[in-house]
Amino acid sequence: MVLTSILVYGSLTAIMFFSGKYAGERQDERNSLSINTTFFAPEIILSLLAFAFICGARWDVGVDHTIYLRDYQYLEDTGHFLSRDNYEIGFSLIAKFFALFHIHFFFYFAFLGFLQLFFVLYAFKDERYLYPYFAIIIVLGIFFLSWNNGIRQAIATCIFLYSYKFIRDRQFIKFLISILLATLIHKSALPFIIFYFILNRDLPYNRPTYIIILLISIYLGQNNFWIDKVHYVERLYDAIGYTDYSENFSVLIANSIKLSFGGRTSILLLLCLLNTYFFQEVYEFFNKRKSIKTYFILYFTGMVLFFMLFNAYSAFKRITLYFLIFEIPSLSYLFEYSKNKNKTLYYSLIGLFIIFALATFILESKGNADTSNYKFFWNYII
Repeated sequence: MVLTSILVYGSLTAIMFFSGKYAGERQDERNSLSINTTFFAPEIILSLLAFAFICGARWDVGVDHTIYLRDYQYLEDTGHFLSRDNYEIGFSLIAKFFALFHIHFFFYFAFLGFLQLFFVLYAFKDERYLYPYFAIIIVLGIFFLSWNNGIRQAIATCIFLYSYKFIRDRQFIKFLISILLATLIHKSALPFIIFYFILNRDLPYNRPTYIIILLISIYLGQNNFWIDKVHYVERLYDAIGYTDYSENFSVLIANSIKLSFGGRTSILLLLCLLNTYFFQEVYEFFNKRKSIKTYFILYFTGMVLFFMLFNAYSAFKRITLYFLIFEIPSLSYLFEYSKNKNKTLYYSLIGLFIIFALATFILESKGNADTSNYKFFWNYII
């Protein structure tokens, strides 16, 4: 399965990388001629379809995949979901549409994967030079498996990423509509309406302070003495749709498992440290564009929360996904800066993502429940 994963994920990365590279070059050329470039260009369609195909053809990739699959098949047979009846109306309508016409689950999961990537690519349709780096960060990093696990919340986080453009352009109504759309897929998106008022401000950045904050978060994450004292976390999780977790908050904390700070986590930390250390140079390289600072601070916040909650029950970490999604643009700007100004950093970043992916495939293959290595559904269903 490790070899299959290398071939599948490697091929998907290559397709998306070179399609994205061509998309960026073509946009630059057409911009120089003052010609508008349509979003649904052939190279972007290729990336979307390739990603959708791999999402649709998988089997037991992503911890929740089989739960979603059983729900869908039960919905086809009975008209009702198996695991729960209170899915958000937007997601429920999508699932029921596919089930009503008895469309094969391949197309159902492919469509959900298509939605995830679509919102990310469309958010940066005017900066397609970033697309090659999206391929590396999404497929070889944490996102492919994350998106194919908590599928509903993943779609909501992608919509949240897309919605930032309306904060940047001071278009509150469009931002509100975007968040409400995300809420129809997963209601945890609703509290993020407040970010319209937070992200309009010029957020502070100080390199030493940020590095110290990151190190403190690691210390707190390795020493969970504080988390069971933060009682408002229960109310927060209840408000954003994790009632099952908030009702058993104390039990889940008590049953949290001490995790080792291994090689993959160290790579995530190193990537964040590199982004933090070089941020000022990246910021100046892109003429101090405000949005780049916002992407970085949101990503940094996600990493701080990730390390603080490192040994908490995994469900508590899901809130961090709304921040970690900004790793995609933030590290992509670091990639673009390093490609032009620091080749050693550029190839080091690529190497770190390759090592992270290989470590995931190899380590997960040794476990009893391997939901990371790629498996095609037709090898398991006759």
